[in-house]
Amino acid sequence: MQKRRRRVDFTNSWMFGRVMTDESICRDVIRAVLGIEAVRVEYLNAEQVLEPSPEGHGVRMDVYAREGGSGERVYDLEMQAQREPLLGKRFRYYQAVLDVRELPAGDDYDRLPESFVVFLCSQDPFGYDLPVYHLERRCDEVPELRLGDASHWLALNARAWEDAPGGDLLDLLRYAQTGKALGSLSRKIEAAVGRANEDREWVDKVWSVSTIVENAARRERINGRIACEEAREEGRQEGREEGSARFAALASRLIGAGRVDDLAQAASDPARRDELFRELGV
Repeated sequence: MQKRRRRVDFTNSWMFGRVMTDESICRDVIRAVLGIEAVRVEYLNAEQVLEPSPEGHGVRMDVYAREGGSGERVYDLEMQAQREPLLGKRFRYYQAVLDVRELPAGDDYDRLPESFVVFLCSQDPFGYDLPVYHLERRCDEVPELRLGDASHWLALNARAWEDAPGGDLLDLLRYAQTGKALGSLSRKIEAAVGRANEDREWVDKVWSVSTIVENAARRERINGRIACEEAREEGRQEGREEGSARFAALASRLIGAGRVDDLAQAASDPARRDELFRELGV
C-alpha cells in the first residue's frame, strides 16, 4: 500500500507564513481584513518562513511585513489554529516585539510606525460569536477618548465566517474554517498551498519542526497555572508538575502512534484529553 503523503494546510502557521510571502496574496489579505491598499510589501521574516527551524520560536512571527519600505505601516499577521489561553497577553507580547524592532536605539517615539497585529483564529477567541474583534485601547472613564498610539489589534474568528461582511473577508474566513476554496481569494491561496506542498523537502522540514507539541505543552503549563490559582482560591492545591508530566507522557504516546490530530485536540479540549488519558492508560 502506498504511503499517504503528508499535507500541510493553510491553517498551519508555517504554511500561512509561506503563502503570505506571495506579495499579491498578502496585499489581498490586508485589503480584505483591514481595507488598506498596500502598494508594495517588504518582508522582514521571509527567510525564517522558507527555512523552518525550531530556534528562536519565542520571537518568530508568522508574517512580519512593512508596507513599501516607507516605515509608515507594519503588519504582524498570525495564524492561531488552536484555542489560546490569555490571547490578550500574546497580543501584548507581539506588539512589544514589533515596537522594539521598529524603533532603532536613539530614535524618538514619534518615529514608531502605525502597526497592525492580526490573529486569524479557527476558534472563537472571546466567545461572543463575532467574525472580527477590533481591540483598541480606550479610556474607561471617557469611552470616546482614544489613546491615539497608532497600534491596532484584530482577532478574526473563522467559526463565525457566515456572519462576516461579504466579499474577500468572508471568503478568507470560510476557507480557513472549512478548507473550501469558493471565492477568488481562497482559490488563489489554495493554489499557493498546493504549490508549497509539492516542495517535499520543505514539507518534511515543517513536519520535523512542528510546534504542535511545544505549543500544546505551553498551553498546558498556562492552563495548569490558571487552575492552580483557582484551586488556591478554593483552598485546594493542584499538582501542576504531575499534570505536566502526565500530559508529556500522553503526547509521547500519541506522537509515537502518529495521532497528531488527537494530540491537537487534547491540547485544546479538556474532555477529549481525559478520554485519551483513559484510553491509553496514562
